[in-house]
Amino acid sequence: MRKNPEPAGTAAEEAGTGDLPPAVPRQSRARGVLLLAAAWPMGLAGFWQALAAFDHWQDARLRSTMAVDAFGPRAPWWYPTVVAGALIVAGAVALGTVRAVVLRRPPGGQGFGRLRLFLPIMAFNSVPGLWGADSPLPWWDLGLLIPLVAVSAQTLLFGARRLAVLGRQHLAEIIRSPAELRRNSFTLYLRSFEDDVRRTALEENERPAPGPGAVVSDLGLSTRTEEEQLAQALKPVAPMVAVGRPGERLPLVGARRLYLPIDDWQDTVWDLMGRARLVVMAVGLGPGLLWEFREATRLLPAERLVLLVPGREEYETFRAQAAPPGQDAVRPGQAGDAWAPPALPAYPDSEPPAGLTLKGAVYFDVDWAPHFVLFGAGRSRNRLGGVVRAAMEEGLEPVFDRYRPGRHR
Repeated sequence: MRKNPEPAGTAAEEAGTGDLPPAVPRQSRARGVLLLAAAWPMGLAGFWQALAAFDHWQDARLRSTMAVDAFGPRAPWWYPTVVAGALIVAGAVALGTVRAVVLRRPPGGQGFGRLRLFLPIMAFNSVPGLWGADSPLPWWDLGLLIPLVAVSAQTLLFGARRLAVLGRQHLAEIIRSPAELRRNSFTLYLRSFEDDVRRTALEENERPAPGPGAVVSDLGLSTRTEEEQLAQALKPVAPMVAVGRPGERLPLVGARRLYLPIDDWQDTVWDLMGRARLVVMAVGLGPGLLWEFREATRLLPAERLVLLVPGREEYETFRAQAAPPGQDAVRPGQAGDAWAPPALPAYPDSEPPAGLTLKGAVYFDVDWAPHFVLFGAGRSRNRLGGVVRAAMEEGLEPVFDRYRPGRHR
């Protein structure tokens, strides 16, 4: 029986309590379908308003009605669109105020993102002489109404994506018992519970285009969370499975969740590592993750372990803590052989694109020789499935190649 380390907030550490049954989230399939259905008209309304703001802006730039007649709303529709946008923005502000004052939840980055969108567009459109002396639009259209409709469009587009995520949470599959998982039929995803907040984020444009074109570029953002993109990237190997956080109201989307009812989480996780086709671990702080890393390197063949790197500081701290402690352990079935976890490579001097929250990964050859890859450094620019998915598929191609049909496992 392995001795438990101090609690550290990892996904395995809080897997259960005594002999009590696991607290499985209560889902509603009807609510999930309803939320997904509601996301579509909200997204279409955001799409319409994004084109309305962009077309009205283009009309001023081109000093003609060509752009409006071509693919956008005609002039009589502009002011009703503005009224609808004002109501949506006012509702969003009121909701944010209630959350901050009544529920004591401070505004998040998304709320400030709306302000960061409004102010640059207003400033850009208000530059004297930008439109010439014969601008076809009044100053309030350029300086106030176009930014207002752009912010409304972004609010609707983000709200539609968030509603869709909530709907998928109600429809997410929950694994009732570890016995349901056959050997080599799944990828085990290990991480700190604190990583769940980052991995459930939706993509944002880090460097939006100037003017209302910034909102049009939002139309190309993935509707999937980062964890869903991880799961999609790993799907050719095997579906992703993770231990769910006890007490969460709904399962997160991406990995299929397993809720453990036992207090000795290490035995269950140790068994899952041995039966997984691939083990993917997001490095972080805490003795729980360190134990999982050391057990994975002791138990698994080297090619079945991949480490995901969220950032330089976290990785270097983990690397220092995971350094070989000495020859005081043995591998299973090799009682006479000394063993220590492999030394991890240093974080490279360069950095990947700023928009990537997962910066890179470490994978191993059969002799535990490590390889550190930075994501987003290659030639691929395919964003249709999301930037995280595209970066993983490109950076970890040598790992995925091991699992292609016809390759030796």
